[in-house]
Amino acid sequence: MQAEPVRAQPETPVEPLTPNDFELEGWDASVHYSTTSITGEPRFDYQDSRRKVNVSGEEIRQVETELGTLVTVTLEPDADAGELLFSVLIPRARVDGPEGRVLVETQGIITRSRRPRGPAADVQLQTYITLPLRGWAMSFAF
Repeated sequence: MQAEPVRAQPETPVEPLTPNDFELEGWDASVHYSTTSITGEPRFDYQDSRRKVNVSGEEIRQVETELGTLVTVTLEPDADAGELLFSVLIPRARVDGPEGRVLVETQGIITRSRRPRGPAADVQLQTYITLPLRGWAMSFAF
């Protein structure tokens, strides 16, 4: 008696997902950005040799652009030296289903904003340092 051939079950296609978690590193900085969390709020962690900043919710500013999502947090509030911001351009990406990940490369920008001193009008009030960043874009279910 011959055995019936075993037929493979067709695999259910995996729906590509938009990543919601980004782990990036470059130069002297590491960035972890989640578009959502267990509480439903976004989370952003930034660390370099001088500071460690962890923020969530409305402390994270997000702007959709043609280049991707520009995400900005305050590293140092407005003080005598001026406000220090960190922005990262989150590129559009797709991953294969839950727990998928893809390697991404992008840019971070440190912005120092200064207040004008005196009545001088010819002065640059913001300066920038760009950081090449590289890491993983992932999708997690919360």
